[in-house]
Amino acid sequence: MASERDEQLRESARNRGLKLVKSRRRKAGGDFGKYGLKDAAGKELFGFGKSGLTASAAEIEDYLRGAMRSDWKEAAKGLPKRKPPPKPKAAPKPKLKKLKVGNMLARLPAAKRKEAFTELLAQGGVRIERIVSNGQATPADKPFVQEADEWVVVLRGSAALRLEGYAEASLEPGDHLLIPGGVKHWVTRTDPDGPTVWLAVHLG
Repeated sequence: MASERDEQLRESARNRGLKLVKSRRRKAGGDFGKYGLKDAAGKELFGFGKSGLTASAAEIEDYLRGAMRSDWKEAAKGLPKRKPPPKPKAAPKPKLKKLKVGNMLARLPAAKRKEAFTELLAQGGVRIERIVSNGQATPADKPFVQEADEWVVVLRGSAALRLEGYAEASLEPGDHLLIPGGVKHWVTRTDPDGPTVWLAVHLG
């Protein structure tokens, strides 16, 4: 076993460009079974003392392992540094369109001489408009009549409405009703002190 281990140590030293030296002297108190290492030029490197060789086989192994680690670190210094992998690019945020928001109570026309009609939407046979009144009323001899049904709601102000065959109805904000097509109707009053705002939906 000793010769096999010695051969392994010699091979390991040879791979490092070193030479393994082993004492075979059997003098009492001598260095029998001890080892040392020399470089290729014969210079003593490790395991040499005044009285002979001093290193055990385990110490030689440790020295050679340490030398190998040192050489590896030195060699690694010359290796190009690995660049860290590029960070994945964040997916671009989708560009969102801006909603067009209107306000039916903003920038109201004065509507002092006559009612102001503003079409808001016309689609699929439906037409939606804003009506702004300011004290107007329908003349008794000129009633409104339209072919299609009309749904109206008062958003601001106040008004009164009469349909043919029906009693007059007062309307406050939030009040709404349906005016059937072909029926005569009159706006009998609207608020004289400020705008009355209607939303009218014409069906068909």
